[in-house]
Amino acid sequence: MQLSRRPLPVWVLVVADVLAFAVALNVFALFHHVLPWKEVSVGIRSERGAVSSTADASAGGADPYAQEAQALPDASAEPAPEAAQAPAEPDPEGHFASKFADKFSAGAVEQTDSSYRSANINLTITPYDENGVRFFVEEFYLSDISSFQTGFAHDNFGRGNYESIPITLGRMNAIAGINGDYYGGRSDGIVLRNGTLYRDGGKKKLKRDLCVLYWDGRLETYSPEGFDVQAEVENGAYQIWNFGPMLLDEGGHAMTEFNSDVVRRNPRTALGYFEPGHYCFVVVDGRSDVSKGLTLQNLSKLMEILGCVRAYNMDGGKTSEMFYNGELVNVPADGGRMSTDVIGIAEP
Repeated sequence: MQLSRRPLPVWVLVVADVLAFAVALNVFALFHHVLPWKEVSVGIRSERGAVSSTADASAGGADPYAQEAQALPDASAEPAPEAAQAPAEPDPEGHFASKFADKFSAGAVEQTDSSYRSANINLTITPYDENGVRFFVEEFYLSDISSFQTGFAHDNFGRGNYESIPITLGRMNAIAGINGDYYGGRSDGIVLRNGTLYRDGGKKKLKRDLCVLYWDGRLETYSPEGFDVQAEVENGAYQIWNFGPMLLDEGGHAMTEFNSDVVRRNPRTALGYFEPGHYCFVVVDGRSDVSKGLTLQNLSKLMEILGCVRAYNMDGGKTSEMFYNGELVNVPADGGRMSTDVIGIAEP
């Protein structure tokens, strides 16, 4: 006698398909977002002392301290860095000790809860709390560009490799620092850190703005169209971040349109540039009753008011964290989160 098999009910087939899809999705997420994914570094080194073809445009033709004061977004106070001379020609080797001789000590370290001064670094932290927006500015001068360092989580390059930001900064002996561009959360983009090219972007089309810090201390921001990473390596690129967007135009002025979809109020982290050897970190708290965060447009305006001639947005949200002397400066959203990379200031 031959038994006939009854077809399974439709609902059983639907449930089985959904479960199979869920398992596949979780396996994909496990390998692409949870487990570390080691990448092979390109391994190309940029040379310190290389003269960039864009050196003459180091300050975008603008004097950062000649800008007329403007109202702070959602605030009545106007933060401004200490006045300085107009940007000078960059030193190809990235040495600024004589340029900012009055900023550094004779050798002893002078340190307070909000400042650090040594023979190599002059750093000051200023908090602002205006009209429901709390942000912090770490302004610093360097005697040598090698004090401007970047680090990877667990000191390893690769995707899905996360670590607490203060631990990464501590391993670098960093005096102060912020989160980076979260390169390890993506498989695309360009990654050049401390003079070594780890990821050249491959054949994938670049989508995000780029920020390049050169060995001579200049900092430039670029749109992704036509960006030539090999040319920038030859021109002396020291660090390249690929997140953004850029926050100021070529004249150092605030922008109203950005290469980003995340334009609403959020916690923010930004890198600002005044002239070779003189920079700032800015972290804006958000998503809380104490601080609402800033839109990209207001962040852009803030960087202009601070006197920056170039500025660049790093990863934000829960990742936005600022540290000084191993201590958290700001209050991260939802307690913060681990990151794949950091930017730190350390003795050379």
